[in-house]
Amino acid sequence: MSLTYFEMDELAYTIVNGLLSILNILANLFFAFCLFCPPRGREGLKQPVKLLLGFLVCCTTIFLVSLMTAECLWLLSKSKEFRYIDTFVSFAAFTSMSTSVWLNFFYYTQIVPAQRALFIWVKRNIKVIIYWGLFVDRVFFLFDLALNNASVDYYLTITEGNDNITYTSTNDTVSGSTDGRFYTVLVCFYSKIIYMFFCLCVMVGSSWVTVCYLHRHMKSMKESGSTFSSPRLHNQMRVTITGILQGILYFLCALWIFLNIFSDNYPSSIEFDYNTYYTVISLYMFGTTVNLGIGQSVFRQRAADICLKAQKAVSSLKLCG
Repeated sequence: MSLTYFEMDELAYTIVNGLLSILNILANLFFAFCLFCPPRGREGLKQPVKLLLGFLVCCTTIFLVSLMTAECLWLLSKSKEFRYIDTFVSFAAFTSMSTSVWLNFFYYTQIVPAQRALFIWVKRNIKVIIYWGLFVDRVFFLFDLALNNASVDYYLTITEGNDNITYTSTNDTVSGSTDGRFYTVLVCFYSKIIYMFFCLCVMVGSSWVTVCYLHRHMKSMKESGSTFSSPRLHNQMRVTITGILQGILYFLCALWIFLNIFSDNYPSSIEFDYNTYYTVISLYMFGTTVNLGIGQSVFRQRAADICLKAQKAVSSLKLCG
């Protein structure tokens, strides 16, 4: 079986990810400013939306800083220690993806009326469910982060002074050990895949049900002669559209990660290098940032306020001149 290897050269990787990182960092600094310094006299975001948006901004920032640090460490010293930073890149990417699922699920519970007993209970207790879900989610990914760092430490120990050993062959060495580390990593690895697939189902399912509900609702409004000028309906439509876009982004990114996991761990005719893998995830992060800027009114209103103040300042300077 012939192997097709997709490789992105270092220059292209640096240019693309550098540009994405700069735009992403500027946008997320603005988002953080909006979240933690709300304007006076205007009602701030309610929980759990504020917490979820805060996690998204935080995860994106950790991802960008870790990615740039790992790249600088590799370019400057070719040091294998960049693998420690690499574990934080993966941690931030996975936690960001799962947080977007929780946010999408929350909006689904606020838009779609609950009719069955289970969904009525979920809607009544949605804050507690999200808080506990986020807690379990973070504990799980932090445990995975600790395991990955332990694996990197073991890898660096056995490859010290021997550049012929690869990270893949290290897994075979770990599997032969008797300390149980390999089996713990293996269980965590497959648990992460199952959890990602569960999140994918929740994201797709909640988006689809929300779209179907709004379609039926708008159809009944049209038949009854009602107008579509309701601010509540406009807000629901905007949230639904951005939720669909986020669902598409999540689906494509999850599919990409599953494809890489399959090609790395099972016999496959295609393989992707580190640069290609993280460039796609950087594009997902950038898409999520753009989606947040468009979909969240707290960001759009603050941007509009700043633009208005800037226009007034420019007009004042022209009058003075």
